[in-house]
Amino acid sequence: MNTDFFRRTGLAEIITAADLSAVDIGSRGGFDPDLLPIAWAVGGIGFEPEPQAFAALQASDPAPWRSIRWLPSAVGEKNGPATLWVPPDPVGASLLEHDPAVGRRFGLSHLTSDCRALAVETVTLDHALDGLPAPAYLKLDVEGAELSILRAAPRSLASAVAIKAEAAFVAARKNQPLVADLDQFMRGNGFELMDIIRPTHWRSRPVAPHPYSSAGKPAYSRGQIGQCDLLYFRRPEAITSPEQRLKAGLIAMALGYFDHATPLLRQADLDIELVAKASRRMGQRIALRQMRDSLRDLVPLLRSWLVGIP
Repeated sequence: MNTDFFRRTGLAEIITAADLSAVDIGSRGGFDPDLLPIAWAVGGIGFEPEPQAFAALQASDPAPWRSIRWLPSAVGEKNGPATLWVPPDPVGASLLEHDPAVGRRFGLSHLTSDCRALAVETVTLDHALDGLPAPAYLKLDVEGAELSILRAAPRSLASAVAIKAEAAFVAARKNQPLVADLDQFMRGNGFELMDIIRPTHWRSRPVAPHPYSSAGKPAYSRGQIGQCDLLYFRRPEAITSPEQRLKAGLIAMALGYFDHATPLLRQADLDIELVAKASRRMGQRIALRQMRDSLRDLVPLLRSWLVGIP
């Protein structure tokens, strides 16, 4: 999505004045892109404890965000020493010990086996953000520690109007909370599940993902759902102030959930006609992108149908 999408509308001044802040926990590779349509009005705070990855982020251009502040902290459930378990592929590093049996079952041994224990110092999110802007949007992708981080951050949880967290259906780490555990906690703290994003399906054999077929045996199979991102919005009745209501509506709108955003923005005395026009423009862009993606997928689908993809 174009980072100037809302900047060219009559809503730009209101979005800028809202002084939105977003936090990305697990930002290896760059800041979470979900708020790109209003990036020019968002101050970002990202966490990356690995020294080389942190140095790369520090040296990166903050554009298109209003500002980006990178912190070299490992966020956890407490302030103090902890163990980070690092597998051969460091993208799977976790504060929870991995379960090699699950890795072997689903061909994920590079993420779950032969892990080295690394001593680290962790801080709670509330401690790390002390003196910094309270986040309206939280994104957590920390390989199983999402729920423990949220439990230890009541101030950040109270300020947030939208939270996206990775969650597991299959525990690839010992004592890992699952989707049901996270959902129960979030609902108990004034949030409701808005969407399930990028569900990932795991297979015990190297089979092409649905809807494709491969040249192997079996040629086709659906997989078992392993993990996803869960997007939560604060329930309208749990919003505590007009300022929080405005932020909730603006972030929901930026993420494309106009149906949820409209009554919030109406209560904030925004011109709903401007919101309706932005909805129409975004819908047109999404339709165009979908047509392009469908055409791009046509060739591998035909190959899958004829001979199977490699």
